[in-house]
Amino acid sequence: MFDYEIKLLKEWIEKDNNFFDIASYELRNKETTAEILLKNSNVVVSGMEIIERLLNEFNIESEFYYNDGDKLDETIIGKIKGNAYNILIVERTMLNVLSLMSAISTKTYNLVSKISGKTKLAATRKVFPGLGNLEKLAVIHGGGNTHRWNLSESIMIKDNHIALYGGIENAINAVKSYKSFTKKIEIEVENEKDAFLAAKNNVDIIMLDNFSSENARKTAKKLKEKYPHIIVEVSGGINEENYLNYVDDNIDIISMGKLTTEVKYIDFSLEIKSDN
Repeated sequence: MFDYEIKLLKEWIEKDNNFFDIASYELRNKETTAEILLKNSNVVVSGMEIIERLLNEFNIESEFYYNDGDKLDETIIGKIKGNAYNILIVERTMLNVLSLMSAISTKTYNLVSKISGKTKLAATRKVFPGLGNLEKLAVIHGGGNTHRWNLSESIMIKDNHIALYGGIENAINAVKSYKSFTKKIEIEVENEKDAFLAAKNNVDIIMLDNFSSENARKTAKKLKEKYPHIIVEVSGGINEENYLNYVDDNIDIISMGKLTTEVKYIDFSLEIKSDN
């Protein structure tokens, strides 16, 4: 679990270190301890499990006082102990991961907490290459839904697929032969007519793309009346200012790219506590 992400982070640290860190070189035989400080309030922390694994790669002992998903104010979240040189070269990458993941989990939590009813808030595939799984994990810690983790997890037919296959029915029929019983077919549609055409062709999930909130609620209601088993998702042009307009008993999922693309970093710091 997380093997790829840990390997990538370790490679980044080693590349950043290059031959050696000149400022830290004389400390290579020194042992020290340090505390990791959260410097903001009302934060849903995320990334500690990953950081614990990463620190282990550099033989740094760690103890965290909280769990991913906990809501905290300014505090010491944990302590680490090990070779001073190693601690200093991992410092920035460690803090960056905590900052980004906690920013995503906090934003997700703040948005999800305002939703009443059965509608769920989900991330999208608008994540940073290589670290997308960590960003999606942070969404989980904030109480959101990840959507699909990768291209093969579900069969998602988008507008470019429809154009290349020559229409909605052709696209659905083309992918059905590859569909196992464990997979769902989702299709992105741009109007009500296409939504019902897709439903007629037995898809599992219909994404109403770039619908106004009023049109989305109206179309979702019609779909659910005739096809109650179909999952209805809305996406496109949705942000923290308007997402609540899409909350409706007939809309199952609101997917929002801005959960991961527009976040305010959380401030963490590392403070050395030992000089022996």
